[in-house]
Amino acid sequence: MRSLSPSKLLPLMLAVLVAGCSSDAPPLPPDTTSIDRTQQLSLSDFTPAAQAMTCDQIAAERASIAADMQQANDKIASDRTRNETAAGIADLTGVFGLPALLATDSDTSAKNQITALYQRQDTLIKLGDLKHCPSPALTTTSNSDSKASAPPQ
Repeated sequence: MRSLSPSKLLPLMLAVLVAGCSSDAPPLPPDTTSIDRTQQLSLSDFTPAAQAMTCDQIAAERASIAADMQQANDKIASDRTRNETAAGIADLTGVFGLPALLATDSDTSAKNQITALYQRQDTLIKLGDLKHCPSPALTTTSNSDSKASAPPQ
């Protein structure tokens, strides 16, 4: 039986890794917000529960979604660091590093959670615009930014 040489095995392993990480982008929703939009929104486009929301409730849920997104992104980032370390070990040790590759984690639940959160956030943004709610306050990190984003007095 003929075995693969390391120079042929490494590209094959990398191709398998890349194929396992790739996914198709979700389809774009109908254009309801641009100047030359293809669809005009009305309250009937939202669920009865969403229709009943006040601007304060919309802002509170958007803040909650932002916090949930940050937690999910932090989880994915920590998994990415661990996966990159495992891939580096496998790359350095060759075939002996295959157990390190098996230890990688592709947390699809966090990715699916982020997708659902983005969908809900988009719904809330559209609902807030339709109800003429004020935009949520932006958080800034520098003094010059906070002066620029402060409301006029």
